[in-house]
Amino acid sequence: MRYDAVFLDVDGTLLYVDLDVGGHVEDLASFATNGSLSVEAARGPVWEGVHEHIRENINYPSAEELARFRRENARRTARALALDAPDEVLVAVSRRRISFNPYPEPERVLEELARMGVPLYAVSTWDVELEAVLDDLGWRRFFDDLVVSARVGVEKPDGELFERTLEVAGVGRHRAVMVGNDPVSDVRTARAGIDAVLVDRRGNVEAPEVAVAVLPDLRGLPALVAGG
Repeated sequence: MRYDAVFLDVDGTLLYVDLDVGGHVEDLASFATNGSLSVEAARGPVWEGVHEHIRENINYPSAEELARFRRENARRTARALALDAPDEVLVAVSRRRISFNPYPEPERVLEELARMGVPLYAVSTWDVELEAVLDDLGWRRFFDDLVVSARVGVEKPDGELFERTLEVAGVGRHRAVMVGNDPVSDVRTARAGIDAVLVDRRGNVEAPEVAVAVLPDLRGLPALVAGG
């Protein structure tokens, strides 16, 4: 076996995140205070709420703290859209109208890596609910552990996240490989002895020289891990 552990990014590597803005409008139009609510008007503020969550969730390392932040963030979005809705409705809509969509091949690849006996670790800039997301997809069973920025207190591209993963995995850096779609956060930052594989699904990313391989998707990963 070429590697003793595989570190996997999540967003953009295993799945992609989508937002149903039209669903937001459908759910919240009745709470508009200045006339009708359109998809065009809602798109910017609703996506900004998601981006705010991504930027700030590292500051909320517990489920309770994250829930409080979700309410505050939902209120900000509601103010931007001139909505007068209860907090619980705003939060429920924001959760219902976001989706985590797996790419076609990751589950088969995860199953194959599991059959090979290779320990897998999710290494992700994500909030403390990543485990629940993976559970919902039926993928938590594939991972030996999750190293999540909101739990650790650092996020990519801080190399400390990878150092922490090495500690959790208990492997030497030359026996681990990091697999992700970001040429900076997943590939360049994982340098200093950790091999890195770039997943370029669109075929338009300039691969850093430090990448040991560039894959169009994850189907070629088991052979690479095995040393083929």
